Amino acid sequence: MSHYEQRLQSDLDSIRTGISQLGKDVHAALTNAVKALLDRNDELSYATILGDHPVNRSVDRLNLECHRFIAKHLPSAGHLRFISSSLRTIILMERLGDYASTIAKESVHLEAEPRGAFRNDLQSLAYDALDMLASAIRAYEAQDADLATQTSSIAQRVDREFITALGDLVAIDKADIDRKDLFANLNIINLIERVSDQAKNVCEEVVFTMTGQTKQRRPFRLLFLDETDAGVTQIAVALSRKFYTDRIISQSAGSQPSSGLQPEISVMCQAKGLDLSGLDPSLLLVDGTDWRSADVIVCIDDDVSKFMPKVPYGRAVVRWNTPKGSDTEGLFRFISEQLEALVLLVRGPGTNSERNA
Repeated sequence: MSHYEQRLQSDLDSIRTGISQLGKDVHAALTNAVKALLDRNDELSYATILGDHPVNRSVDRLNLECHRFIAKHLPSAGHLRFISSSLRTIILMERLGDYASTIAKESVHLEAEPRGAFRNDLQSLAYDALDMLASAIRAYEAQDADLATQTSSIAQRVDREFITALGDLVAIDKADIDRKDLFANLNIINLIERVSDQAKNVCEEVVFTMTGQTKQRRPFRLLFLDETDAGVTQIAVALSRKFYTDRIISQSAGSQPSSGLQPEISVMCQAKGLDLSGLDPSLLLVDGTDWRSADVIVCIDDDVSKFMPKVPYGRAVVRWNTPKGSDTEGLFRFISEQLEALVLLVRGPGTNSERNA
């Protein structure tokens, strides 16, 4: 190894070691914040709040070290991926340090410590999130893409524990918890859940460094609704299948579905090479769960209230009013234009070249 290669490797090792230590410091701060919360240890909470200042100084120092590395070595390929990934990882660590400080600040102002089922939920949530973060830091330190991938899967368990904790927090009788404490505890479990999200982000940075693979966005889910689910909704799903499979997944349903597709719609779609197999009219089951995964609910010629009593949290609703008196070609053109605009809005340009064929 040449003298230059030795200097380059030494600088890389210094950055990796520094970020690994920053991660361990942040993990310790979060551990102390949770312990102080559960034990009602205000002294430990204040120490955690003050401990955020050294974390911020480490962040500044490591940012400077990364930029000096770029100026000094003009990295490319794997070295450039490592530095760009490390700069993003430093930001993630700074946020995690802020979470620890905020949890500690909330803790010292609680009127009462978490109790009962909610306390047990909070412990499980925190311990799994912290274990996930510790594993993510080890993956970064070893630059181990396999460990990073394994660690990312823990996020699903943490998400379930967050939902359970949220449910038990909301179920607490109002007479048994101060309103200020209710909001503080809500903020605390949200921050703890965010710890697992940031740990997953760290893992994704490790995978990017080692393999060059970037995070893949999941397909966007669209649900098309009208009364019969026998015409325009099927056009939308068929168009989605043909042109937008790289970005979206679509399904349709109706409030009073017909026994079959409108014949003129079926003939037109077949003439245009659209696959209608399996697209029989379906009933929207309000108590079902499949439709709840949709990111956007597209209601055609009706308000969403006709189909469901309440829109699920986090979902968006769009209404498309078809042109009155349109023939099948007019309806097809309208749905095609609306769908193309919606897909471009939520997912941007895609890689599927069929749309331009």
